[in-house]
Formats: sequence, structure tokens, C-alpha cells
Amino acid sequence: MDISSRRLVVGAALVAVSAAGCGTEPAAPSASSSTTVPTSPAPGASGTSTPSAAADEVVRLAHAGGQVTGATGRVPVRLGSTVRLEVTSDTADEVHLHGYDNSAPVAPGAPAMLTFTADIPGVFEVELEEAGVPLTQLEVS
Repeated sequence: MDISSRRLVVGAALVAVSAAGCGTEPAAPSASSSTTVPTSPAPGASGTSTPSAAADEVVRLAHAGGQVTGATGRVPVRLGSTVRLEVTSDTADEVHLHGYDNSAPVAPGAPAMLTFTADIPGVFEVELEEAGVPLTQLEVS
């Protein structure tokens, strides 16, 4: 099976998991120290996972010693904005944004940069996929 077919199969499976309730149902608001940073949008910014794309909003998170810091809790994101997740970790894993099915590798000294267009309203979990560690939730509205 080639890489495109694998991505399609994995994407379909993740959409099915997401539709079954993973990361999209409303939850009670929580107090959080949001570190979203508004920036200027770039012409032609897209919903890809490219680290160089400019973003309207930047969400910074760190995972070290089993603790998550930064924009934890529920982070508000404007519908239609370009968002960049910047995640550092002291362990190798994959940062996964549920619902949008975007992911990026992260490792010590190699932060994950995940840029996407917030064009699906709802609440979406961001987690270290292999470890199953929730990092934050993005509330797109």
C-alpha cells in the first residue's frame, strides 16, 4: 500500500473515531492560561501542516517531566482563522489535532509545528498521540 493510500485509510479511521465522540462534544469551560498570540495572516495561507505558514493565532504548549504548560485547558479560536500549534516535548511522540486529522512529529530539540485553517466549528482535543497525553482543547467558534 503506498503512502497516499495509507494516509487515506488512517484518515478515514481517525474521522470515524472523531465522529464517535473523540474531541468534538462540548465540555464545561475551564480556567486556562491561554497563550494564543495573534499574528498577521499571510496571503494565500492554507490549512496545511507547514511550519512556515503565517498564522492569525499561535498556540504554544510544552510537555516536560509529565507536565503540560502553556495554553492548556480550553483555548478559544476564531472560526476561519489560520492557527499554528507550536509544541515542545522532552519525549518523542506525535502531536495530533483531533477532528482536523492533522499531526506532526515532536521530539526533544525538534518542536512540532502544525498550521491549519480553523474551518470546522467545535471543540477539538490536541494530544500526544502515542502516549495518550491530552495537551489542550481548541474551541473553534
